Amino acid sequence: MAEKIQFETARRTPDADVKQVRNAAEDKGVIQEVDSVLAAAVDGNATDIHFEPQQEGLSVRTRVGGLMSTVKEMPERTKGNVINRLKVLSGMDITKTKIPQSGFFRMTAGERKVELYVYVLPTLYGESLVVKIQYKQSATMKLEQLGMSPSVLTSYRRALARNSGLYLVTGPPASGKRTTLYASILEVLKPDLLAMGFDPIVKYEIPGMIQGKPDDRSEFTFAEAIDALMKQEPDLAYIGDILNLDEARAAIQGAFAKRRVFARMTANDAINALQNLIDMGIQPFLVAASVAAILNQRLIRRLCPSCREAYPVDEALKKELGFRFPENARFYKPKGCPQCEFRGFNGQVAIFELYLPSEELNKLVVAKEPVQSLRQRAQREGQSSLKMDGVLKALGGLCTLEEVLNAL
Repeated sequence: MAEKIQFETARRTPDADVKQVRNAAEDKGVIQEVDSVLAAAVDGNATDIHFEPQQEGLSVRTRVGGLMSTVKEMPERTKGNVINRLKVLSGMDITKTKIPQSGFFRMTAGERKVELYVYVLPTLYGESLVVKIQYKQSATMKLEQLGMSPSVLTSYRRALARNSGLYLVTGPPASGKRTTLYASILEVLKPDLLAMGFDPIVKYEIPGMIQGKPDDRSEFTFAEAIDALMKQEPDLAYIGDILNLDEARAAIQGAFAKRRVFARMTANDAINALQNLIDMGIQPFLVAASVAAILNQRLIRRLCPSCREAYPVDEALKKELGFRFPENARFYKPKGCPQCEFRGFNGQVAIFELYLPSEELNKLVVAKEPVQSLRQRAQREGQSSLKMDGVLKALGGLCTLEEVLNAL
């Protein structure tokens, strides 16, 4: 497949000082080595490729389905050239090896078109480089396909029916936040609405939505881009990650302007996302008045249904978890079979918690009550927790209890 690869490269004009380094990076053998790694990663649906410098050589690992595995060990003599080849493709300065850099390029491998985002970090044994792969496709995932429990799905759809407010999807990196947001947008997108999105990485193209992303050569900030997007008066706005006060303020202002605003945030749970907005500098009463829903999630490994093994839940574990269990409750563990390549797992499953503001919860937010007080109030109102959703899915054989607890 490597011979079918085509690149659209962000190139820099070479000068006399870098010609020798560039020539080494564009050696035929180096090009073939890099092309074969990229092609194999795309063939295997990897989400990222890590080029990790060792004391002697370069280790190449890929992440597939959330799991890392080593695919190649390269000798010391080719380490620098392989890194430089990827830096050339992504438009980085190959003369600078002591500072972090980032870049981007596109690749066509057979019938598949992908975007590759490249990040370099100097380390003890050379530059460490990661390639994050984004597969270009149209968004087709529906909310009901994400694996939400019926109660969470019904409540979230009810919240989405509002015609304004801030909708946050939170969780750690690589927890599927973008996919959930795209599915949320598809749920409410209609031909008579103006929908606009701005995000550093456009993972899916949504028919009927105007989408853009920042250019590294542009001088405006991401917050300025969000502000410019809001001035076009969309009915529905998607603005990527909220990372600082300016971006949070632009999102809140958009939500107050009678529009739905969808955004991501890195947060341990839904309640902490509220606190993050306040810690950024947003007044608590503005947070309470603008947030329509917060969906927190994790991605964990799905047990192979062909070989999973059940075991009884002992009384000590029931007490430790703090839930009421049905009689003869069972959890499951992996075994391994040909269907899952003897790994015991096949794919991923998401677990969710949903925060919906209420009058009492908003009073606690405005009063700057501790996070734990909000969490306890939400539980008394019957709102779901990440732990509860995970335990229920573990009882259903979708995942192991250990994976759930490790994800919390």
